Amino acid sequence: MTMNYSRFPAIYPNYLDSNKTIKMGRRISAKDGVPEPTCIDIHEALASMNIRHVVQPYKGYSRDAESRWDNLGRILVDLKGAEDNGLLQMGVDGTFDLDNIPDLDMSDENDSGNGGTGKKKLLKELARVIKTLPGRQTRLEQKNRLLEEEKAKAAKAEKEAAAKTKTAPSSGAVSGGNRKKKGKKKK
Repeated sequence: MTMNYSRFPAIYPNYLDSNKTIKMGRRISAKDGVPEPTCIDIHEALASMNIRHVVQPYKGYSRDAESRWDNLGRILVDLKGAEDNGLLQMGVDGTFDLDNIPDLDMSDENDSGNGGTGKKKLLKELARVIKTLPGRQTRLEQKNRLLEEEKAKAAKAEKEAAAKTKTAPSSGAVSGGNRKKKGKKKK
């Protein structure tokens, strides 16, 4: 059976990125967001929540030119299919109610009532799940380790360059004052 995903709502990593501004596409508050989420992180979180989705790894977010190169991808989420399977339930106001999912703990919602529309509630829950993913933790540890190694190499190169400039003679001391002047000869 093929899945018709033409009407699935899209989720870009920018929607969850706490480092981005609202103008760059962040859809939830920065305190609820996740720094630098990837398309794979969102995929793993949706898979753990048993929500059908489609990964489109080569789609870029149009509002943020940087993400079109650095953090490609988008996820199309089947909210209606999740409702049909009993994973999500449609609320009275026409939004999806994530409070009734047995695996999810939505107890830390803000005091604004239902916590926003269904997609916004889903984004907040995705950010919460992404923070605990083991694959993300190892990726961030490797990234931090590489950054530390690059800083150490840069500091070492800087020390070597400083040592070379101290031992090499300066070009101003070698030059003398007996250079010929160029130009036309005077008669």
